[in-house]
Amino acid sequence: MDFKFLIYCFLSVVAITGGAFYFYSARQEVIAAIYFVGAIVAAIFFGFRWFSSSGELTSTTSGPWPPTINYCPDLLTLATVNGTQACIDTVGVSQSGGLSTSDGTQIGDQYVFNLFLNQTGNARIKSLCDQAKSKQVTWEGVWDGSVCMNVEPPLPPTS
Repeated sequence: MDFKFLIYCFLSVVAITGGAFYFYSARQEVIAAIYFVGAIVAAIFFGFRWFSSSGELTSTTSGPWPPTINYCPDLLTLATVNGTQACIDTVGVSQSGGLSTSDGTQIGDQYVFNLFLNQTGNARIKSLCDQAKSKQVTWEGVWDGSVCMNVEPPLPPTS
């Protein structure tokens, strides 16, 4: 067992009981009870936050970024347009505004974000980045997203 964890437990017990005893001896029983419960909650919260189940301090390393990449840029909707999958702007986040037709049969190019499914690798990344810049849309909350950092976004599921 790690000594840092044991020291944390010891200091938590001392602080909790000492503080509660201080308020109780000053005839402030309600404040002593509130302090006791609050200090226990805080000690448990920070104990879980700072120590793993093995008692070691948690590492600050993180996993891969971004954890997931959406099929479409932010707020665009995946749909089938003219027989191929593409993302369409139905809410008006791109420079062209939102899609004005409700039946989906007459969708102009200004509302469609092509996924370039016929390309792979750097060619697809460049095409997606250029299109994101021209239509002024973001991907994963970043201006041109992880796509333009040479991480190819996933292909949408086939329907």
